[in-house]
Amino acid sequence: MTLFGWELIKILKRRMTRVILAVSLVLAAGSALFLGFSNYSFGVEVAAPTWQARSRSVQATADAAAWHGPLTAETLQAARDRCRTVLQQPAGDLDGADAYVAGDILYMAARVFTEAGEISWANWPAQSTALDDDALAQLYTLRARNVAAMIDAAPADRQAALRVLNDRVRIPFVYDWVDGHEAEIVQLGNVIFLVGLLLCAAVAPVFCGEVHTRVYTVSHCARHGRGRLAAAKLAAALVFAGGAFAVCTGVFVAVQLALFGARGLSASLQITAPDCVLPLSYGQAEAWLLLGGLVSCLAGVAITAALSARLDSEFPVLLVLFALLVFLRALVEAGMLGGPLEPLSQSLPFLSGLQEFLDNRLLALPGGPALPAPWYRLAVQPLYLVVLLPLAWRWYVRRQVR
Repeated sequence: MTLFGWELIKILKRRMTRVILAVSLVLAAGSALFLGFSNYSFGVEVAAPTWQARSRSVQATADAAAWHGPLTAETLQAARDRCRTVLQQPAGDLDGADAYVAGDILYMAARVFTEAGEISWANWPAQSTALDDDALAQLYTLRARNVAAMIDAAPADRQAALRVLNDRVRIPFVYDWVDGHEAEIVQLGNVIFLVGLLLCAAVAPVFCGEVHTRVYTVSHCARHGRGRLAAAKLAAALVFAGGAFAVCTGVFVAVQLALFGARGLSASLQITAPDCVLPLSYGQAEAWLLLGGLVSCLAGVAITAALSARLDSEFPVLLVLFALLVFLRALVEAGMLGGPLEPLSQSLPFLSGLQEFLDNRLLALPGGPALPAPWYRLAVQPLYLVVLLPLAWRWYVRRQVR
C-alpha cells in the first residue's frame, strides 16, 4: 500500500472522522429536506414544517409549468388578466393558490414599476392589474432605466464592470416559480460553511497528532518519514476533505431536486431581483457557489494543515481555526474589516452566498478588475493552497525530534 493510501485510511479510521461525516450528511440532507416542508406564504399562512405546507409547494411547482419560459409582454399580460379576474371575485386575493403563480409574476413586475415611480406599493395588486398592454410592454425599458440609475450611483471603479455584466443579462428573463430553490440555495451557503468547518476539524490531527503521540520521533528517522510522508499526509487530507465535501453537497442538491425539480433552476436571477446584473440562472449561480465552496474547503484544509504542522496538539489547532473561520468571518460579515483590509478579509473561506449575486456585490482584485464577490474569492483562494501547503510540508519536515 502507498503512503497516500495508508494516510487516507488513517483519517477514515478515526472515530471523530466518522462522527463528523455522519453529522455532515445529516446536516446536508436534513436542512434541504426541512425547506421542502416550509411555508412559502401564499394564502393563509400554515404551520411548517407540515404536509400541508409541502402540498402547497408541490402545487406551485406544478402550476408554474404552464408559465415557464421567456417572460414576454404576452406572458405579463396573461398574468395580469388572470390576476384581474381573481380580484374581481368576492374576497379575491392574489395570495390565493388559484392565482399564486400569476401573482408572483405580477409582483416581480410591480417591483420594477414601483422603483420607476409608475405605481406605488399602496394597494399594488389593484394598480398593477390596472396597467394596460402598452404599459406592461415597457417593463424591460423601465428596468434598464432603474439599473442605469443604480450603476451611476455605484462607486466609480465598479461602474464599468456592472455595465459589462448587465449587457450580458438575458432579455426577456426566463420565468419559473423559484421560491423553493431560492430558499435552498440560500441555505446551501450555511451548509457549505458548517460542513467545510467540520471537515477542516477532521483533518486537524494530520501533523500534530503524530507529534502529540510521539510517533513522529520514529517516522522522522525512517527513510521516507519526512518529505514523502508529509506530502502523502497533505494529499490524503485534501482528497478526504474534497471528496467528503462533494458527497455532502451532492446529497443536499439531490434532496433539493427531489423536492422542487430541476425546471426552476433555469429561471433568471432577475425573477427575484430585477436590478441584478449577473447574467446567470439559479442553476448557474448554485453551481458557482458549489465550486466556490469546494475551493473554500480546500483552502480551509491548507490553513488547518499549516496550523497542524506548526502546533503540537489538536486543541490549539482547533482554537486558532475557530478564531479564523468563525470569529473573524463574523467580523467580516458585520462589515468591521472593510477599507484597506477588504481585499484580504474578503478572501477568507466560506463567505460566499446567493445574496451577494442578487445584490450585485463586486470586489476588486488588487490592480485588477472588479468581480462579483463569489468569483473574486474563487480567484484568490487557491493562493492559500499555493502558499500554505508548502509551508506545512516544510514545517513538518524540519521539525526537530525531541
